[in-house]
Amino acid sequence: MWRTFLAISSAFVLMGSVHAAQVYKWVDAQGVTHFSAQPPADRSADEMKVKPAPSLSGQANTPGAGNGTGDAVNNAEQRSIEQKVQQDVREQEKKREEYCKAARTNLAQLRSNPRVMIEEGRGQMRRLTEEERQQRISEAEFSINQNCN
Repeated sequence: MWRTFLAISSAFVLMGSVHAAQVYKWVDAQGVTHFSAQPPADRSADEMKVKPAPSLSGQANTPGAGNGTGDAVNNAEQRSIEQKVQQDVREQEKKREEYCKAARTNLAQLRSNPRVMIEEGRGQMRRLTEEERQQRISEAEFSINQNCN
């Protein structure tokens, strides 16, 4: 799960800097402004100038760029976004570690205690059958292998 999240996050970060599409702007009969990748067939549209996303390496995408205050603002925004992403990753890692600790404790309890009691609504307790206990052990092992290694 963690690997999947990291792969997807990386893909989204890289997509913005790789592809800069044409964007067209037009106003329909009701006066609503539209933006799209293709111009409308029935009317004229203005082609918008879209700057490519700033590169992750901190270098400018166009020659001679990087001298203006806009780049400093963009760099500050980029750093802010990166810090937010890093903070989110740290929080998710902390939650994952807490989950893994609880899952390992649960697995140890299931393995060491053949007489596991569970609550069944309204405070009634019942003992797990051996088959149920073994099923929960295998589910816990699978979950730990998927999320904690």
